[in-house]
Amino acid sequence: MKNKSLLVMLFLIALSGAAVFPAHGDEELFDTKAATQHMDNGIAYVKAKNFDAAIREFEAAAEINPDAEAYYYLGYAYYLKGRTGDKESRIKSRENFKYAYEIDPNFTPTKLKPTEPVPATQTEQAAQSEPTATVESGPTSTAPDPGDQQLTQPAPPAEQQKE
Repeated sequence: MKNKSLLVMLFLIALSGAAVFPAHGDEELFDTKAATQHMDNGIAYVKAKNFDAAIREFEAAAEINPDAEAYYYLGYAYYLKGRTGDKESRIKSRENFKYAYEIDPNFTPTKLKPTEPVPATQTEQAAQSEPTATVESGPTSTAPDPGDQQLTQPAPPAEQQKE
């Protein structure tokens, strides 16, 4: 009889616990609306070339919803900032791109497609403006390449000194 009343008591407790703890099926794990808003703001800042503000927005989006998209665009913002000569941003760019593709190896960005190239840094502009040297080809030699000799040919004998 004690076992039966104990089972009934456990059953009632289990039922009351279900009423106290509602199912989480309707709730989202992450606040995707807020993350999406940060992503949209970040993309707008990238288009306006305000990379620091874009980085802040993408970091907020990644904090709320750590997915490949957030880390990819964070890496992209750091990449664009790094093109201005900021070496630390280049490192952070690679880290965030790597993390994005660790999360989703098949990720493909769809929200931002640059329409115009980002201005080159002074170093890149100097490299582009320097004339490139052209190599003129002279008469070609038909002599065989020493490396093409067959291995079957004996090596010349070494001269020995007489004692």
